[in-house]
Amino acid sequence: MLALINDGLDLMRWRVRAAEHYQYPAWQIGLVLLLLGIIAAAGATPIGGSIEGKMLFFTLFGAAETLLMAQFMRWWLRLAKSPVEHSLLGLLVAAGLVQVITPLTSWLPADVANIATVAIAFYGVSVMWHALTTISGVSRMRVLAGILLFSPLAAVLMVFAFSTGGNLGLIEMPSEMPAVSNPQDQAAPSSTGENGY
Repeated sequence: MLALINDGLDLMRWRVRAAEHYQYPAWQIGLVLLLLGIIAAAGATPIGGSIEGKMLFFTLFGAAETLLMAQFMRWWLRLAKSPVEHSLLGLLVAAGLVQVITPLTSWLPADVANIATVAIAFYGVSVMWHALTTISGVSRMRVLAGILLFSPLAAVLMVFAFSTGGNLGLIEMPSEMPAVSNPQDQAAPSSTGENGY
C-alpha cells in the first residue's frame, strides 16, 4: 500500500515509471477507490441521502469511471500505434490520489475554496495527462485528444449513475439539479432540434 501512495506522490512531482510498475493488488486499488469515494461524498454537500448511501454511491461511481477510462485510453493508445500491454487502472488510481488534498480547501473562505477546488481538478488532469504521455510515448496532443473524447462517455456515465443512485435511494438529488435527477425530462428539447450536452 505504501508503494502505491509513494507512486502517487511521485506522479504529482512529474516522476513517471514504466506502465508495468503501476500494477497493484486488487485490494489496494479498492482501498484507494474507497478513500476517494469518501472524499467525494464528503464534498458533495448539495446531494442528500444517508452517509452510507453517499459513500457507496460515490465509491462505485468513481470505480466505474476509472475502469471505463482505463479501458478507453488503452484502446485510444492502441489506435495511435503505441499499445500499452499492461493495465492502466493502477496508474489512473495512483494519479487520482491528487484528490486527497481537496478537503483542505474547506479551511479556506468559500470563494477561495471554489477556485482552489477547480485548480486541484485541473492539476489532477495534468498529472494524469503527463503520466499517460510518458508511459505511451505518444504526443501530448494525442493523449489530450483521448482525454477530451472520453469526456462525453464520462458525462453519460454520470447521468446514468446519478439517476440510478437516486432511484435506488442511495442519494437524494436537490430540486435545482433536474438534468441529473430526472434525465428523461431533458429528452424533449433535443428532439426539437435544441442542443443538449
